[in-house]
Amino acid sequence: MSRRMIACDEASFLISYRHENRLGFKRWWQLQMHLLTCHLCRKYARQIDQLNNAVKHYSESCSHDTCQHHLPEEASVKIRHALSKELNAK
Repeated sequence: MSRRMIACDEASFLISYRHENRLGFKRWWQLQMHLLTCHLCRKYARQIDQLNNAVKHYSESCSHDTCQHHLPEEASVKIRHALSKELNAK
């Protein structure tokens, strides 16, 4: 396993990415080690958690029969592909 500490930009990407995708053990471990030492990234992780909880609450309260707040499937696929490409590039 790599002993390299990840930088804040990589940590912030992983913090956001983990809400939609499962991190592999190596990436998860690197993120956990970074969060132990970086109070700014811990704060960012808490903020992202709060934001995701608010979005989840909003989407659950939205009437899915008449809701117009969903991304088109094509846009969702493009976003997932771009995130996967970015994660695999690191």
